[in-house]
Amino acid sequence: MNPADPARALELLSRSPVFRGASPADLQPLAALGTFRTLRRGEVLFRAGDALDTLFLVSSGSVRVYRVVRGGTRELTLHVEGPRQLVAGVGVLGGSDPAPAHAVALQTPTEVLCLPAAAVREQVFGTPALAAAVIAALARRQAELLARLEGLVFSELGERLAAYLLEHAADDPHALPTNSDLAALLGTVPELVSRKLGEFYRLGLIQLERRRVRVLDRPELERLAGRTGGEGRASDPR
Repeated sequence: MNPADPARALELLSRSPVFRGASPADLQPLAALGTFRTLRRGEVLFRAGDALDTLFLVSSGSVRVYRVVRGGTRELTLHVEGPRQLVAGVGVLGGSDPAPAHAVALQTPTEVLCLPAAAVREQVFGTPALAAAVIAALARRQAELLARLEGLVFSELGERLAAYLLEHAADDPHALPTNSDLAALLGTVPELVSRKLGEFYRLGLIQLERRRVRVLDRPELERLAGRTGGEGRASDPR
């Protein structure tokens, strides 16, 4: 743990969407309790079944939250939390249930602000403006999670990969995660991710060099990301 830095903690809390609308006075008691923790890529923040006695707010880097499925042979990424996002906020604020999923750092370094869960709940539930902001933010997060799960169930790999590439196209060229991490994000296996990336490359949809990718044919990727059938230029193994 890094030493407490109330001023930096307050700035992070104020900029977080989940606390948007709360006044600095509402957030100062939380900021005073916060400590910063730095993680390396792959370092575990918590595991499924752990007690959720700490609320984590990402300061820099990113954290992947995932479930292990199919008897431990597959990982299903529920969401990736970046700067100013809460990790497992619903579980922490909801009570004393254990963590329903695992959380690991995706980048080196990843820094999180650590806040005692009990103190957060007391401050949130005792401050109407803060409670309203948190409830609205968590409702949005739940809706995003349901949309993601719907996409994993009903869309094909080509559609999911195209959507991922378009989502990150503003940062072109951007570094791709490893095929294993990307497969976990997309709900598939590394071999199919590698095959689909190669197919997109051969079709001229993307430029790919040393894990850095650039979108070349946005209209075709948008078509792939928005379609519901399986036909088209790029075949779609799951």
